[in-house]
Formats: sequence, C-alpha cells, structure tokens
Amino acid sequence: MKKPVVSCYICFTLLICFAAVLAPAQQQGRTFRWSMALLNAKNGESVPFGEPVQSQTGEQFRLIINTAARSFLYVIAESANEEDVIVLYSGPMKNGETWNSGILVLTPPAGSESLFVITSLNEQRNLVQRIEAMNNNYGPSQKRAVINEIFRIRGEVSRFREAPEKPVLMGGASRGNPARNEGIEFSGLGTYVKTISIEH
Repeated sequence: MKKPVVSCYICFTLLICFAAVLAPAQQQGRTFRWSMALLNAKNGESVPFGEPVQSQTGEQFRLIINTAARSFLYVIAESANEEDVIVLYSGPMKNGETWNSGILVLTPPAGSESLFVITSLNEQRNLVQRIEAMNNNYGPSQKRAVINEIFRIRGEVSRFREAPEKPVLMGGASRGNPARNEGIEFSGLGTYVKTISIEH
C-alpha cells in the first residue's frame, strides 16, 4: 500500500519540476518587441520623448510604430484642456507591420497634450468597449472612461518589471522621409503603455 503513495509523490514532484521549467518558456513565448519614433513632420528629424516634448502651437509631428509580433495597437490622443479624446488607431497589427499616424498638428488651447500608446499581445476588450461607447455617444463621461481605462492598464503593467527602453534605428516608414529614424525599442512583457507628453 505504501508503494503507490511513493509513486504518486514522485509523479507529483516531477510534475512540479516540469511546470517550473515550462513556466518561464511560456512566459518567454508571451513576450514581444516593438519600436516607436516621433518625428518632426516638416523636416523628418527624430524628436526625443523621454521627457515632455517642448513645442509650440501649430507644430506638426508624425508617430511611427512597428511591432515584431502579431499584436494589438491602441493610440489615443488627449487635448491640453482634456476636453477632446481622439482615437488615432485601435485594432490588430500583423507581424512586422508599421503604423504611421499621418500628420498630427498641435492646436489651441496651449498646454500639455498626451499621446497614449498601448501595444499588447492580447486584445484590450475593456478599452475597446469604452472606445465604442465613446464613438456612440461622445460625452464627457465616455471620454473620461477611455482615459481611466488607459490608466488602469498602465497601473496593471507597472506592477511587473518593465524592460528598459533602448535606442533603435527604424527604417524610414513615413512618406517623403527615406532616412532612418532614431526611436526607442521595448522587448519583454506582453503589454506596454507609453505616454508621450507634448507641451505647447
């Protein structure tokens, strides 16, 4: 009668060891890499955005994002007075696909505008629902719900150790700008949230 207990114990121990080996591999399989560059739309030069970008009303920018895995991308802009929330992109990205914002113009009122960039291996369904609700009824509570969901995702991601940003050269993905652009690259967790602040 003791033999089966011993064999069960050995099997259980082997299962735990196997799971411990598998877990990092599964987690590694859930990682991906993406890169991003902010350009001055007039001269095509890269704009550093580690700190708030100092600019002026009327300045034009272009945002380029590239993912190295099939994933989901959400790019949302909030005006300086927090009254306007604009969804620039919400949807899937193919492996190696590049997204280009087109020209973004800083408009009055003066202040600090925010660009929120979320990339994720999984669809952010709560965010999608709030975006749809805002599109159906563009009111203050719907706009605030979208921003609050972004903050919730960012808070959830910040509980885990994030991979550091590192400089990267991206191919010229914007029209009329064949040069290679200096940007930043992340690799690691399955979800990232980046906030770009532009003061004008």
